[in-house]
Amino acid sequence: MDADMYLPCQPYWLCRSLMLTFYVVVACVVVWMIILVIREYIRIKNRTKYVQERRKLHYKERHRLKSERVIKRSRRPRRRR
Repeated sequence: MDADMYLPCQPYWLCRSLMLTFYVVVACVVVWMIILVIREYIRIKNRTKYVQERRKLHYKERHRLKSERVIKRSRRPRRRR
């Protein structure tokens, strides 16, 4: 007994809308992946630039800069009355 792998879709309007929905979702995923790759590339590029600039400094100067960096504390959200 042969099994049919392709079964035609009977209500044409339903199949067409499903295919359009599928195309839109795939297009959104492709755009999202491209944006993600670009953001990661920029993040890696900025990190390498920062590390290369730090390597040019002497050890004592590097650690002096680290201790001078101010750590910002996040504010507590205000309660509504």
